Amino acid sequence: MLLQQQRECVIKTALRARDMGLIVLTFGNFSLRDPKTGYVCLTPSGMDYADLCPEDVVVMDVEGNIIDGRRKPSVEAPMHYLIYQKRPDVCGICHTHSVFATAWACIDAKLPVAVAEVAALVGETVPTAPYRPMGTMELAEVAAETLRDKQAVLLANHGQLAVGPDLATALTNAVIVEEGAKITYYAKSLGRLNIIPTEECLSIRQWALKRYGQK
Repeated sequence: MLLQQQRECVIKTALRARDMGLIVLTFGNFSLRDPKTGYVCLTPSGMDYADLCPEDVVVMDVEGNIIDGRRKPSVEAPMHYLIYQKRPDVCGICHTHSVFATAWACIDAKLPVAVAEVAALVGETVPTAPYRPMGTMELAEVAAETLRDKQAVLLANHGQLAVGPDLATALTNAVIVEEGAKITYYAKSLGRLNIIPTEECLSIRQWALKRYGQK
């Protein structure tokens, strides 16, 4: 089977996201890009993640052409392959509808950085892409344009999208955005929100890149 291990990784990541409460039912979509072939392994449309087998994960190229797989790919396939086109550093994408991040995406405000972990692992303020109908090339375009070189973006009235050099990192970034959105919501409800200045966010991000984890 073409890219069997990579397809299995996509399923495992989707199940982890579900277990952590980032998605419910068949919401969200997950993909990775294989560095050797350049092909993208993407979850299928409307199927329960618990029932997936590797053959159900669709293999595509970054132009959106199906290379292998009998299933219809996620309706958000354009958003995935367009980001891969524009971001050669990205090899993993997680699109989730996690509650607190989506709530922030439903108001006319950016998600500010009030938590050091968000600054360390995601960076600056998480921007919000303008609303476009889901599953459209218009949504794909505004998501990629708003994401630019960042690690995550909110999708207005829809959810969040996180990227990384691999799928595990993309999932980590999705979790951090959700936790940051949750803590920021509660902090804002308690009183005046202390936002970490942009320069400090960038400094923390650089520190994390150099010092955090097992290098």
